Amino acid sequence: MILSLGTANAKPWPSAFNAPPAKWTAKEVKNGHVYITQSYLILSDEALGKNRLDEMTRMVESVRKALELFPLDLLPEHRNEAKKKTSNRHVVRIVTSQKKYLAMGGPKGSIGFYDGRSGEVTVSLERLIEPKSPNSRLEPRQRYRLLVHELVHQAMGEKLIALPPWFSEGMAEYMSATQFAPGRFNFRNTSRQIVEHLQTCWLGKGENEITIPSVEILSAMTHAAWNNDNRLNPQNAYAKYAGSLLLTHYQMELASRNLGGLRGFLAKKIEYRPIRGRPGRFLQILPSQDILWENRDHNKVEKQLVNYWKEKGLKLQFAKNKAP
Repeated sequence: MILSLGTANAKPWPSAFNAPPAKWTAKEVKNGHVYITQSYLILSDEALGKNRLDEMTRMVESVRKALELFPLDLLPEHRNEAKKKTSNRHVVRIVTSQKKYLAMGGPKGSIGFYDGRSGEVTVSLERLIEPKSPNSRLEPRQRYRLLVHELVHQAMGEKLIALPPWFSEGMAEYMSATQFAPGRFNFRNTSRQIVEHLQTCWLGKGENEITIPSVEILSAMTHAAWNNDNRLNPQNAYAKYAGSLLLTHYQMELASRNLGGLRGFLAKKIEYRPIRGRPGRFLQILPSQDILWENRDHNKVEKQLVNYWKEKGLKLQFAKNKAP
């Protein structure tokens, strides 16, 4: 069952978004090149070609606008003043080799990351761009999945602090899966796009068996535990992202006709409670996830997910003890 919003005052659920081409200007600086759009500074250590820039600038300008279409409180009200690094534009750094990317602090085994402290996105162009087959007529969708993922984190910004990692990562994967060309998103028949996304990024073409952490494990993971598992379990770290994508899809499209639980959760704020005996120190209380599940037993949610994705061609299993 794909949801339809029942409240009269809610935004309609978006069916698609096709961003217009973005205007950009180029400037050569001492340490590389700067490409300027309405909302972004793209910094590259080497010159980028016009066709690539047309795609990339259209895409970076599209992500926040696409997120704004959803009838959900996904974006922060205001950007943190400390993160307005250069004018009011977001910063994306393009590093043209994996070696340079790692030297700039990129996590080993990754090809891109969002730095919550600086508010910047850094990606390795060498690993991000896949050469297009000369005989293919398909648009180069796969080339920018990672960048879309990180741009979602950047757009959500300070909102991420109050969110569990499974939802922040799941939302980033959801947007990556629904982008079918630079700056173009299709929010119809998302289940088909999610299956294709998982096969492209993880399973392999035609593969349909998937094992992900249980709902209980994913919902309990802190950001520290998530990052630690990425370091200790790099071979299968994507299982968490796949599980988060399916849980996010569940919350957005299957759990409720009016998104009541998800709306209520996203509207909640972090609480800061004074620590007794420690003046000026506060305990950070994150919003409870109970409202998301609305008293649903996790085992029943998993059964619902198994049955739903079986109809879509995925054989889904949950690992109960730890991340698979």
